[in-house]
Amino acid sequence: MKYLKDEDFIKKFGQKLKQIREGKGISQEQLSLLTEVSQSQIARTELGQVNTSISHASTYAKFLKVNPMELFDFTDLKEKVKK
Repeated sequence: MKYLKDEDFIKKFGQKLKQIREGKGISQEQLSLLTEVSQSQIARTELGQVNTSISHASTYAKFLKVNPMELFDFTDLKEKVKK
């Protein structure tokens, strides 16, 4: 089985996570403390540098108080992701 890595999707997920986090006035450091995910991991996720786990996505949604599906709704992202 070939490993598939959709870089565009990973970048969009990171942008969306950042958009929601900042919209709620929460810093990366605060989210790190709430979720027990390292701040560097959150930063790398937001930059689209890592393919985050479903468990992390669920944890982010829980502590950001959003439906997990909101993290995967990219329709309102303004910028196109550069490859």
